[in-house]
Amino acid sequence: MFIDSNFEKIKFLSPKVSAFKLLRTHGYKNKDNIKKRILDSAEKALERLTNYSSPVGYFYFEEIKKKSLNSIQLERTSLKCEVFTEIFSESNFLIIFIISLGKGIDIKLKKISNDINEPLGGLFLENASWLALELILRDARSRIISFAKSKNMQIENRMAPGYSYPSKILKKRIMWELKEQENLFNLFKNRNISVSLSESFTMFPRMSRSGVFGLKRNNKI
Repeated sequence: MFIDSNFEKIKFLSPKVSAFKLLRTHGYKNKDNIKKRILDSAEKALERLTNYSSPVGYFYFEEIKKKSLNSIQLERTSLKCEVFTEIFSESNFLIIFIISLGKGIDIKLKKISNDINEPLGGLFLENASWLALELILRDARSRIISFAKSKNMQIENRMAPGYSYPSKILKKRIMWELKEQENLFNLFKNRNISVSLSESFTMFPRMSRSGVFGLKRNNKI
């Protein structure tokens, strides 16, 4: 990663999600109790996931210029959240990421969600897509770990706008506001990426995720 620049685009293979793992998210815990029509619907959703997704990830590697009480200053933008001082206390760099399954899944979901002949089609495909994104994120994390090791660094914590995180100092959960998504996307300006932000700071295609990983330098021996 980041051989020629601090920007990287990676095309991922469509993740292999098992039908039983998908059905477990819907409360089916015993394989023997799953009716054939339910299993068929789950397998059809996974087939659609493979056929209509085009997984891609965009990554930006940036050194932290300055850390204050509630913010991290980068070269071209700053990020703000009260819990940064705890979660990224030792981080020297950030890797900002945007991953997506592509617009094909969104289009297919919209088409089948109101189809009375497929009452489970949209529900199963949506859950399968979120499971796939989690697998892609695991793959991305493994690549980032390898990159960090090659630079005598190690990966630390991950955060994403729109989620809350526990603070031991403040003794409550702290939200990293969704509007901070705009600052992440600003780092990808003038890059040809296939994910955009709405006015409400949600991503399009909808089956996308973003966030940051902290990296810290290993102590010299």
